[in-house]
Amino acid sequence: MGRIKELGPLVKVFLILIVVFFLSMAFVYCIPTSWIQEHVEQSLEVMEVEGERPMYFFYRHSAIVDNHTDMLMIESLIQNRDYYNPIQASVSVNQYPRYWHGYQVLLRPLMVVFQVQEIRYLGMMVFHLLFFASAWLMAKKAKPAIAMMYVATVASGYIVVTAACFQYLTTFLVLFGSLIVLLLRYSKEQPINYLMYFMVVGMVENFVDFLTYPIITLGIPLILLLWLRVRDEGADFKGNLWFMWTSSVAWGMGYALTWIAKWGITVVVLGVRYFWRTMAVVQYRLQGSEEDPLDRWGTIRRNLKAWMNVQDGGIITWSKVVLIFLLVAIFLMAWKKLKEKKTIGAYLPILLVALYPYLWYLVMSNHSQIHYWYTYRAQLVTLFGGLVFLIGILREKNENDSIT
Repeated sequence: MGRIKELGPLVKVFLILIVVFFLSMAFVYCIPTSWIQEHVEQSLEVMEVEGERPMYFFYRHSAIVDNHTDMLMIESLIQNRDYYNPIQASVSVNQYPRYWHGYQVLLRPLMVVFQVQEIRYLGMMVFHLLFFASAWLMAKKAKPAIAMMYVATVASGYIVVTAACFQYLTTFLVLFGSLIVLLLRYSKEQPINYLMYFMVVGMVENFVDFLTYPIITLGIPLILLLWLRVRDEGADFKGNLWFMWTSSVAWGMGYALTWIAKWGITVVVLGVRYFWRTMAVVQYRLQGSEEDPLDRWGTIRRNLKAWMNVQDGGIITWSKVVLIFLLVAIFLMAWKKLKEKKTIGAYLPILLVALYPYLWYLVMSNHSQIHYWYTYRAQLVTLFGGLVFLIGILREKNENDSIT
């Protein structure tokens, strides 16, 4: 009975957020089309000149800008069915109802005043300000070395292009915002409701997400918290493993149920035929098709190659990668030495979280094998997890001094 009561606040917050998502979308679709028509047309002209998938500077698949999806996002600002009311239009989003399209809450009002080049500039500014704020708070609440690894991790995902591509930008803004909230409220004396926190993060991510690389909004905050729990609470392996499991389930339920809620709203507003169309797409994403058969291990290889900047025809030389990693790890371990086994065990769940991107690729294989040139960024969780684990298991300077 007690556990059921504990679910009460979660259900309440879930329902409130679903109502907020629904009403906010309907509200922005009350903006007359004539107010944004000119800026939408100017924006599309700019992006058509750039091309659907331009590669600036680096000329690697891992640095492609997804103008194709950004153009769809901007085109959807103009409803193609004039007879729809704002509620129908906000649910349909030009017959693309399986996603919430929460980016419209910001993009539609901004398009009243700005066109794409100006909105990109604003997005870049917000991206870097929130990135700086989250890194500064991480250095303050955790330690500077953790913050440096966080900065290096995010930077490795080509932030030059992520800050200027709407589809890439939204998930990073959710990540930065969630880390800022977490670090501002973090206290070992008065811990926050982490189940609530991860559920809300999963919901907000689903609201704005296109299956881009949502797992980073779970993995990076969770890795940070697992490290903090060992430092501040003396958490052991079992404690951190249970925390990892419950937090992941909370995020997953928030993400999945928000999606299901959107499908339910679509049936009520637009009719049951849209539900079956959505289910056909879901089946395609999970099972593939004759034209796009699933290759789950091939999906992992593609994403690994994109992450490591290996071109399509290239081969990942695993021996070199593994050798370099082992040499660096052995050098650090020999130089600083390791903490005791119990502490190392407490950090092991971090490595399990570092594997989350590959579980995501196996489940969402169809999407990840087609769009590997941006879904590879899910592996930022792997990089951050490996670096934080290494920092966690190495002795500090004062620990070495006390031993000698």
